[in-house]
Amino acid sequence: MTKYIFRVGTLLFLFLIIGCDNANDLLNQYIKDGPIVYAARVNELNTQSGYYRFRVNIYPAEDVNRSYCVLNWNMTEGSKDSVKIDYNPNYFDDKQGCYYAFIDIPPSAGIQGNLEIHAQNVDIFGNRSLIETGSAYIYGESYVSSLINAQIRISAAADEVIFEPRIGAVGNLLSYEQNNGHFTEEVFVTEDSHTLINAKAGGIVRTKTRYLINESDIDTLNVTRYLETKIPQVP
Repeated sequence: MTKYIFRVGTLLFLFLIIGCDNANDLLNQYIKDGPIVYAARVNELNTQSGYYRFRVNIYPAEDVNRSYCVLNWNMTEGSKDSVKIDYNPNYFDDKQGCYYAFIDIPPSAGIQGNLEIHAQNVDIFGNRSLIETGSAYIYGESYVSSLINAQIRISAAADEVIFEPRIGAVGNLLSYEQNNGHFTEEVFVTEDSHTLINAKAGGIVRTKTRYLINESDIDTLNVTRYLETKIPQVP
């Protein structure tokens, strides 16, 4: 019985030694180059949505050694798109108190809708920070094709166009046919009505609504097709 206990004890001791060796090997993989040093992370990451592009506003933590920021997105199937943004005074927005950049998304990339973005600072020694995450909405053809023109009403005297109010609309492009058979130059109307001069009875008014979906967006969006409305005959 004593021999049996001795053998079991010896085996347990050997397992402990092997286990410790493996643990040490694992630990050495991480400490062989010294402790991990992180750069100061991005305090805040704000984005502004646009048409096949977005603007990123970066609020970095105070760090005398900061060098640049790396943005990553479209992180699918092991691949990702990225861009390097230097902390250059030319790209500092005094009004918003942040560094900024405009990032174009080519239509060929097939990215539309919500886009997750990762921001990681890098200092002059090459140390990287922890990741800060943000998101932007990429407006594309699919979204624009869903927009609808504001309906219009033409006065009985055919001398005024009245626009239907629509949420997000900032105005309407307008041109109309005059008595000489020619269309007027297109104008952008921000009011809810517009006067018609020498409008041709039975002629056409062409309108197209322009939207700003969110006040912070960097691009306005036009409906893809014109709305054509017939000018009534004056009694």
